[in-house]
Amino acid sequence: MTPRIYAPSQKVLHWAVTILIFALVPIALAMAKLPDGPLKNALYEWHKSFGLTVLALALARLLVRAARGAPPLVEGLPAWQRRAAHASHLALYVLIVLVPLLGWAGTSACCAPVMLYFTLPLTLPVSGGMPVGEAILKVHQVAAFTLVALVALHVAAALHHHVVRRDGTLRRMLPGGTKA
Repeated sequence: MTPRIYAPSQKVLHWAVTILIFALVPIALAMAKLPDGPLKNALYEWHKSFGLTVLALALARLLVRAARGAPPLVEGLPAWQRRAAHASHLALYVLIVLVPLLGWAGTSACCAPVMLYFTLPLTLPVSGGMPVGEAILKVHQVAAFTLVALVALHVAAALHHHVVRRDGTLRRMLPGGTKA
């Protein structure tokens, strides 16, 4: 049976991932520009930890969605918008998993150890050293910029539904929000 609304767990996972992604972007931009030193190292550690947390939350989100499903799209959408919504959601899920996996693999190859919140070692067994790590991290960077572009599109679509269409799509994902 298809649910009419998103479960509270789906909303919490959605917004937790959203907040972390919005934190990861400025951290990534700042750490790339800083000179070597303690601040840069700390930002790298926070970036890796937030990324691994996004991965864990994304996997939990996929499990919840597989178990519970998602409400149908609102009525009255043109077919092309329905296809675009399904394709963009699929791409978001893929990238939300792929970007942290690539970062984890690239960092494990070049710059081990990977520590979760400065304490728990989670280095993957990826060999190849700096050349392999840098190659993987370049793909990670392209995928991350692609994710940021898709998130911007997702936000624009949500605002379009809320401000222009006034169809309740955004309210379904807001805390305490219900169906349209």
